[in-house]
Order: sequence, then C-alpha cells, then structure tokens
Amino acid sequence: MESHYEVLGLSPTADEREVRRAYRTLLKEHHPDQGGSRERFLQIKEAYEALVGERPPAEPEADGDATSRVEDGSTPTPSDPTYDPDVVDVDDPGHQALSVDGEQLSLTLAGLVQHVSLERLVDGVPAATDRTVAFFRVRNTGSTTISWDGAANAGFIGDDGFLYQGSNIVSPHADRLPERWSVSATEIDPGRALDAVVIAQELPADVTVEQVVYTHHAGGDGADADTERYLFELRPLVRERLNRLPYRR
Repeated sequence: MESHYEVLGLSPTADEREVRRAYRTLLKEHHPDQGGSRERFLQIKEAYEALVGERPPAEPEADGDATSRVEDGSTPTPSDPTYDPDVVDVDDPGHQALSVDGEQLSLTLAGLVQHVSLERLVDGVPAATDRTVAFFRVRNTGSTTISWDGAANAGFIGDDGFLYQGSNIVSPHADRLPERWSVSATEIDPGRALDAVVIAQELPADVTVEQVVYTHHAGGDGADADTERYLFELRPLVRERLNRLPYRR
C-alpha cells in the first residue's frame, strides 16, 4: 500500500510547505471536474489531511450515514440531521443567499465567511484556528435518496487560481454545532433538507474566494457517474452580503 508521502509523490523528508505545494498541484491534475479519477482524488485528499494533521489518523470520521426517520417529519435527531423544509421554520436568508437548482437537489449558499475563527463556529476547536467557511441549505428535489458530502465534493476557488478543498477539521466536534447544522456526510431522502457547513482547507491570508463549487455524484464513479455541478460566483457585493454566520451561538 502506498504511504501518504508516496501518494503525493514526495519523500518522507518533505516539509509541510512541500506537502501543500504537491497537494495543490495534484488536485488540479486529478480533480473529477477535470476528468480525473474520484478514487485517486480522495486518496490525495486523505494523504494531505493525514500529513498536515487536520484529521487525526486515530479519529474515525463522524458518522453521517446512519439515519433514522423522525416520526412527525419535522424535528431532526442526532442520527438524522435532515428535516422537512415544509414543516420546519428556518431562518430565511432571503436576498442574502445564492441558490442554484439542479435535477436532483436545490442548493443555497446561505453564508461564506473568510478567515473566521472556528471558535465562533463550534466549541472545542483549538484557539486561533482561522478558516473560510461555507454554509449551505441542501434540499433533495429528486425522487431518490442522495448523498451529501461537503468536505469531499465542495471546493473554494481563490483569486490565486487554486482550488481549495473541504476539510474534516471540525468532524471530531460535529455534535457541538448549533441548531441543525451538520458537517457530516449525510443521506438525504426525497423532500428532505439539510443545513450543512463546509470548512475549507487553509487558505493564504491574502487569498480571496471568488467561486464556490459543489459537485454532486450519483450512480457510480468515473465515466459511469451522473454528476451535477453547482457553481456560485462571488462578486464583491455578493461576497459582502454573504459574509456572516447564519446562526447565533
């Protein structure tokens, strides 16, 4: 089995700067949107996260796959973060939000905050950890259950031309997020909705996010996959409107 360094094409003596440089280069080469293998793309992402310590190797992923339906269809439980959007009254971001509708889901970007301290987002995250954070409202408008995985399938495109992927840094503290907000990979049944948080990998302090993209995969991997790409353009005034946390702690 390849080591994490081998996946990134590095020697075991490579420093963190070399790891980050190799990661950025390989992401552009192997991203599924550019015709790359999703399996290889995820291997690269996992290797990077392990080497920079953003997801401790001994920590299991937060389990967002096991879901149990709520009897009245309205109130989510820890095992089912989804809800019925026609029953649950949520804060409507109104003109603040950007929405894109596809064949399988309706995706709303309710907030995009750059370089925010994660202490403001969730209890338990180490102090002085600043990241860019996207807040999505996801609604399954199709007829089949879909899989949402923001950390794996969302990307932040900076004005430096790089694509920065999602991070699992908050996964060990997922149960401490307020209200319905979730960072876990989740199955969403038809007609159900999810409030999702996506934490970006570390961006340089002088980089501004110009686009946020989510790629939804269904029906397999590679050439057999049915994909939808949801792209949000962040012009200056739009970015300013979205620069807020959509909840209070």
